[in-house]
Amino acid sequence: MYRHLLVPIERSDACVEAIGHAAELARSLGARITFFCPQAGANDDAAQHRQAASLLARAEAAARAQGVPASVLAALGGATSEGGGGQSAREYDLVCIAHGGAVPPVPGVAVLVCPRDARPMVAKALGALLDVHRTRSDAYDDALRTARPDARIIERLREAHGEEHALTMALRERTSSLDAELDELTRLAGREADMLARVAKSIMNDEPVDHTLHACAQFAWERMGRIEGVVLPAARRYLRDEDWSALAENER
Repeated sequence: MYRHLLVPIERSDACVEAIGHAAELARSLGARITFFCPQAGANDDAAQHRQAASLLARAEAAARAQGVPASVLAALGGATSEGGGGQSAREYDLVCIAHGGAVPPVPGVAVLVCPRDARPMVAKALGALLDVHRTRSDAYDDALRTARPDARIIERLREAHGEEHALTMALRERTSSLDAELDELTRLAGREADMLARVAKSIMNDEPVDHTLHACAQFAWERMGRIEGVVLPAARRYLRDEDWSALAENER
């Protein structure tokens, strides 16, 4: 039985789907997950490291929301048969990769290629939502780069979380099993909005915003990760083709 899954993370829709599959598999097995970004250790680019941090935070939140113990590595580095980043290859017994993804250098460990939902309307509807998630993550990245972020970036971040509203409503019509999770996501969105309002006020008053903005980004990554790790797999399970067609139609 598999006890420790290794999941490489990249900036793609297929990878988000693989995270959901891996989290559900780990939960069913009573296993734990380690996430890592293959590109994070390639150079010393600060922007790349910030992007990796947000991807890993979202993946870790996705696993935790499924009740799965999870940890992260910035990168495997120069992994050998003994692994990298202080981890031995023998500590992992399954690598879960996205459809079309590259197999990381962990010799002797079984590899599972996570399936993709091939329905075009699903790819279109969820692709639009994940594009918004990437845009919000990039906006937080831009804001965190300086001690005094541009007020226009904060205003963009304060826009309503409407990207998943239609998906949420469709899910609530099909099942009540997600109600508690959807309610928690609404609470997280409210906390994020309150903190962004404080950041905007601090910028107007020429006050420091570093601590509050970083905490706000953590809330945002937590919320997006939970959507990607719990809500999207549930949507693929419960929604019907007509639901997906309606959601895809809204993205025209």
